[in-house]
Formats: sequence, structure tokens, C-alpha cells
Amino acid sequence: MQIKRGDQIIHLAGQPLQKGDQLPLVDLYNRDKEVVRLGNYIKELTVISIVPDINTKTCDIQTNRFAALAKEKNYPILTISFNDPADITNWCQANNVDMTYLSDQAGHFAKASGLEMVENGKLARTVLLVDDANQIQYIEIVADMRDEPNYDAVLAAADQLI
Repeated sequence: MQIKRGDQIIHLAGQPLQKGDQLPLVDLYNRDKEVVRLGNYIKELTVISIVPDINTKTCDIQTNRFAALAKEKNYPILTISFNDPADITNWCQANNVDMTYLSDQAGHFAKASGLEMVENGKLARTVLLVDDANQIQYIEIVADMRDEPNYDAVLAAADQLI
């Protein structure tokens, strides 16, 4: 699969996740640099916001938006990025955001999900809606990494499933 960043074509390694697939239950890092299992965070219908790098404008906007929506809608929302756990902690403190944020610094999720961008090894901007059986009920792989995801679409899908 190909996505882009402006005029630049970006290739995804492997076959990306699709609706109906099982979420890969890989090990990630929490903000305390502890190894945690992704499946331990999915206890009910959960929005997973995936960003390439929290220290960029669009990722910052996306993460802040989902943090606000988590409070407003009372949905569990989890964010995953390639960033180091220290970067994640610093971002959360600087933005006064208390949310579940996991690091895929080792690239296990990127590879298992098919969302690894070949050109830089980071995760493609994606939003997943995963049920309590770890089945993907909604997925949006954003076509241009400079764009934000369709927040309304994922929330509408969540509203239909609750």
C-alpha cells in the first residue's frame, strides 16, 4: 500500500490491518519505560490513535484532539507512536494531558500491523476502533501524512457500536 506526504510517495511494509482483523497483541513501552502488552489495554470498545511522531504539528493536533474527545465522549482512547517514552512523558506534561500513550520504539506494532513506513520506519497516521475481543471494527489509514484523520467518522462508528 502507498500513502503520501505531500508529493512524496511513502510505502507501507507488509499488508496493513483491515476491518475485521485481530489487533496484533505485541509488547510496547509505557511512559515509565516498562514493557506492556497491548491487549491489556483493550477492555472495551477503544479508539487507538496512531501517530508517526508526537513532536510534529499534525501529530500534536491529533493527540490533543483525541485527548479532548476522550473526556467529552468518555471513550477509552489510546495513542501509539514511535517516540521514546521520555518524549511521550515530556509531551503529555507540556500539554497538560493525562492519557494512555504507548511507545512502539522497538517497532513491533509497526511491523505486525503493516503500518510501518518503509522510508522512515515510523508508524503511518492511522485510527482504529477495536472491540473488547481485539477485533478491528473501524480503520482509517490517513492518505496524506500531513492531514488529520476524520474524527467525525471514527466517533460515528463508535456511537453505532456502543
